[in-house]
Amino acid sequence: MSGRLLVLYAGLIGPLLGGYLMFDKAFAYLHLPGAPLFVGEMVLAVGALAVLTVTGYLRVPLRDEPLLALLGAFVLWGLIRALPGLGAYGMDAVRDSALWYYCGFAFLAVAATARSPGLPERLVVQLGRLIPWLLVWLPIGLLLAPLAGQAPVVPFSTVSVLEHKPGNAAIAAVLALGCLWLFPEGRSVRRRAAWSFLAFLVIALAATQNRGGLLGVSAGAMVGLVFVRERLRLIVPAVVALVLGLGLATLLSVQVPFSGVQGREFSASQLVANVASLGGKESPGNLGGTVQGREELWSKILDKQVSDGLLVDGSGFGPNLAADVGVYDAGEDSLRSPHNSHLHVLARMGLVGFSLWIALWLGWYRRLVTGCRRLERQGLHARSRIAVLCLTLTTSILVSSIFDPQLEGPQVAVLLWTTFGIGVAVTSVRAWAEVPATPEATEATAAPVSPVSSARSRDAP
Repeated sequence: MSGRLLVLYAGLIGPLLGGYLMFDKAFAYLHLPGAPLFVGEMVLAVGALAVLTVTGYLRVPLRDEPLLALLGAFVLWGLIRALPGLGAYGMDAVRDSALWYYCGFAFLAVAATARSPGLPERLVVQLGRLIPWLLVWLPIGLLLAPLAGQAPVVPFSTVSVLEHKPGNAAIAAVLALGCLWLFPEGRSVRRRAAWSFLAFLVIALAATQNRGGLLGVSAGAMVGLVFVRERLRLIVPAVVALVLGLGLATLLSVQVPFSGVQGREFSASQLVANVASLGGKESPGNLGGTVQGREELWSKILDKQVSDGLLVDGSGFGPNLAADVGVYDAGEDSLRSPHNSHLHVLARMGLVGFSLWIALWLGWYRRLVTGCRRLERQGLHARSRIAVLCLTLTTSILVSSIFDPQLEGPQVAVLLWTTFGIGVAVTSVRAWAEVPATPEATEATAAPVSPVSSARSRDAP
């Protein structure tokens, strides 16, 4: 078979990621009425069916790439720990298992790239076209989020159409910034600077509400800049503009006349307070209470793991970890995790799963760093820049998810694991990941083509 379902998946993943970036939880909760099958899971099912029909597109990369085998071991251990909870906890166990089953998008990104080698470049083109719409909407979406309770809801759900998490918006903004400056084709410096101003505005608005997102985008930007030539030409103007802009906003007491979801102001003074609190300064308002509550939750869950003898293999999937230690009430929509995706892996999957988690990301970063340098030496600049964008985005997400359970929801998890797979594909030296032969397919400036017409006509590898 020619793998047409994989071509279909390759055509669906771009719009899926675009929907998450633009509309966050409202888009994530689109689902079939009466069935717990959301839009992300439906696309995942299409991809899974595709690789079952033409197994070679995944089998060959699994054989060639030890990193994918390590990811497979992590997923397998997650499945092993989830099975005992299915009978006792039902859908709660499935819901909690999103922590590992969204890894499937990494395998599908690799398989789809093996079938359609121009997929990474097409995704960059699609992102470039989305950026203006994204950067115009995100500031509005953040400012409207406090009104979510009065807005209409997504059909067949209780989720407001205006629900948008600040941390997720910050990650979308740093992704847009990376694309603007790594792939400048077709945009003048002036236009990129104008769009970058909106991206920084999104980050600033998000940072008034969420410090984890600010730390995430800062870490991601620093990692990305390491691989950018003449980085000082980008850093110095950006720092000067930020200092002057923030100073002027503070002097003028710039403030939106209503507060955010947690009662924090959209103001320059709130942003300064949040930034100052990162350095250990005593946190005003509810900032200190948030930090204290999170640290209490983390320590109590770890203490319970030790006292119950579950530190090695974890609590499994299904129990409400936060409610079990009495930090949060156990309601239908209550927090079920340690509010930290990395600690969540440790709590659910124990030291076994956490060791695989650490080894997985150490291996991925080593792969991407060496791959970026090799691609530059080979003159494959477009692919090298895609790898740098993957590093920037992944770092932002992994740091941000220390303070927010982002990897348990599809809005960020699908983005992360697709980026993981694309990173593996573009840095691979194997034949299945060959760079498209034509310049039009190689460069991110090329016009997008139909996935069906651009797919290779050969059989699966």
